[in-house]
Amino acid sequence: MTNEQELKRELQAIQKNHYDVPEDVDAYPYAQWMLDFIGSTDAELRDELIYSTLAKWIKNGVFRDKELRGLLLQTLSEDYLFYGIGEKETDSVFKRAFSVLIPPLILSIHEKKPFLSQEQLYSVAEQVLEYIYLEKDVRGYVEGKGWAHATAHAADALHALARSLPEQWFALELLKAAHHMIAKQDYVYTDLEDERLASAIFAVYEQQVLSAEEWRNWLYTLVDFKAYRPQNGVVLQNMKTFVRTLYFRAEKEKMHVFKQEILGVLWEIEGK
Repeated sequence: MTNEQELKRELQAIQKNHYDVPEDVDAYPYAQWMLDFIGSTDAELRDELIYSTLAKWIKNGVFRDKELRGLLLQTLSEDYLFYGIGEKETDSVFKRAFSVLIPPLILSIHEKKPFLSQEQLYSVAEQVLEYIYLEKDVRGYVEGKGWAHATAHAADALHALARSLPEQWFALELLKAAHHMIAKQDYVYTDLEDERLASAIFAVYEQQVLSAEEWRNWLYTLVDFKAYRPQNGVVLQNMKTFVRTLYFRAEKEKMHVFKQEILGVLWEIEGK
């Protein structure tokens, strides 16, 4: 039996036992072992077992603060978040895309009971932003191997950071990164990436660290998709979908002024 098969069997047993940590298991080294296989092409192991178990254990307070910091450093390292960075259509994307899902889990604990320093938060933000600009493989569902979903997962990390780091400089950087992700010229997003990005945008809006002018300026950068390649319908489609999502989210949240600003951008994108 391989290590991967052994881990899968053990995690299935843990899942059946309501994710309780087995009596003979030291959770932190066991979590590190799980992370060794977070890039597995076995969707059940990667997503339903490893990620789900880590999520439950983090949420349930299984790890001490220093262990959470250790897991954070591990997942943001060259061997995880930046593993095979720049590759497209390869299996390395699974390790990157699922590594970027771990920081939001840890940040959710920090948000309730702070244990990360400002410098550590800055470091997380800088590495997540760097990853976003370097990631080239933005596939959603990969046949036979399950979800990669790097854009949606990165958006979740931005969402968590927006809540933990309510500062103007980061808010502006997050908006730039969102624009970068949505303005892809070679991939039409079809797996609700726009919804996950919109959640990150509204998390920033709720912090009230940006002026109305800064929001207006950013919204109108979304019209500049023509600067990429006017004939590129992919960018146009991604932008339309994203701005429409922003509009309906603003309407749902009864943000009437913001909604009108978004509507103006949508009219320009659609040529009205």
